[in-house]
Amino acid sequence: MFIVKYALKSIRRSIGRNILIGIIVFIIAVSACVAMSIQQAAQTAASNSLKGMNITAQINIDRGYVYDKASENTGSTDMSVLMPEISELNKEYALDLSDMEEYRDIKKAGTDESIVKDYYYNASISINGDSIEKYDLTASASNTAATEAAVTVESPTDPAGNVVEMPQMPVMEQPQAMEQSGDFSLVGYSSYQAMEDFGEDDEESTCTMKEGEIFADNTSEYVCLVEESLATFNSLSVNDVITLVNPNNEEETYDLTIVGIYKNSSSSSVDGVDPPNTIITSYAVVKDIETNSETVNSTASTAATADSDDDENEDALVSKFTGTFIFGSVDDYNQFKEEVKAKAESAGLDGDLYIVTSSDIASFKAGLKPLENLKSFATTFLYLTLAIGAIVLIVISVISIRDRKYEIGALAAMGLKKMKLSMLFMIEVLAVTLIAILIGATIGSVASVPVTNYLLQSQVEQQEMEDQASIQQPQMPGGGSQERPEDGEVIGKVNYLTQVGFSVDFMVILKMLLIGIGLSVVSGFTSILFILRYDPKQILASRD
Repeated sequence: MFIVKYALKSIRRSIGRNILIGIIVFIIAVSACVAMSIQQAAQTAASNSLKGMNITAQINIDRGYVYDKASENTGSTDMSVLMPEISELNKEYALDLSDMEEYRDIKKAGTDESIVKDYYYNASISINGDSIEKYDLTASASNTAATEAAVTVESPTDPAGNVVEMPQMPVMEQPQAMEQSGDFSLVGYSSYQAMEDFGEDDEESTCTMKEGEIFADNTSEYVCLVEESLATFNSLSVNDVITLVNPNNEEETYDLTIVGIYKNSSSSSVDGVDPPNTIITSYAVVKDIETNSETVNSTASTAATADSDDDENEDALVSKFTGTFIFGSVDDYNQFKEEVKAKAESAGLDGDLYIVTSSDIASFKAGLKPLENLKSFATTFLYLTLAIGAIVLIVISVISIRDRKYEIGALAAMGLKKMKLSMLFMIEVLAVTLIAILIGATIGSVASVPVTNYLLQSQVEQQEMEDQASIQQPQMPGGGSQERPEDGEVIGKVNYLTQVGFSVDFMVILKMLLIGIGLSVVSGFTSILFILRYDPKQILASRD
């Protein structure tokens, strides 16, 4: 009890020194509170946003893996040589509906419950138009550029006035494509749910209906939806019939009735086709067209392939299958990724061949990137603040012990043991530190929200500038060495988190108290080392 009372009296006697310690600890407390609040905000934003979130994901072939495999098989890195091999590998590794149903049946660990909450799928065919023309987004810009470039250039002449013929530059031959690509993408969906670009919220949905109605789920009727720009360009309306044609066989045509016109606000092309040139129908229609195309072209090419060992029907339309899985939690999504890898390895394939990607997770993580950057900065700043603060407190403690050396000698001569003397100084520092911590934590908790939002806004602006710069820079083609995002590419514009609203919770307060005790222990331990070195008799004998 004597030690506690004496420590409190010492605090009042050395008010100037203790105020200095309090100010230092106060600054540390405010800085630490803001830094830990930023950490807490990042963690809370991530956990709360993912709770109850339906996560959609797809299984894709890793393009980097296929590139490396094609390069290994051909011994070349020339894209004109690699493209045929890449095309063959993509066909070999392509997944179909039966594969998707096998992945759908994957069970949760230790249960009989399916890890997949729901699933849907679509198939797309590259096709041409017979009665319609494609809508070219770059046509007007190209025409303008061509007009500006069409200037008269006079032929060069020699000193005598004779026209000099300029040598002609050789024309570079373009590599022939393995498959003729169509002007349109005919996309067939298995259900209305699969048409995830359509929605009731006009602000978040990229596709909205303008006229007519959406066809019944997976109907077998040859009906379709066309984009508004394409409809206007070709003077199309609801109930009109459009004719599509196989790019490889102009005699093979298909008639589809327009039942609705939609608007696509997306500016990104899919499979090389601009959004206005995407025609939407049902999965059943696309598969029926594919089956019919195989039959038609197989019959037509029987004589030509009679003497060939290659049974592949190159002129038939081939659909590209895309399956989408829905998960109820991030844990299910992560487990599914591991199961897909294990399933590929059990089938004798490389575990890196198939990758599970989710635009939902990718967009969510991208939206948190400014806050995560701010969190990293805050964590570094916190460590630096604690380190510098601890050093300053140690220096002040050393100076204080030297100034109070005679007091220590007098107390020791009175019979107070060195450990109790050490506890005396420890209590002094601890009392001042805790008071400063409480005041600093209170002010820090109030200031944390506006400070965090201000810093976060700066991070968002910087990130948006980096995004704009990355868009303007051309993407270099690459292979397996090219780093790919863990959860896939972000589709559309990223909605960054620009504000956080939170209060300092119990964990932050507990950490603040631990920081105060830690600083006190560091400072007090330094005092103990110096006190244990002193001999009371020498202290009193050497006093002037």
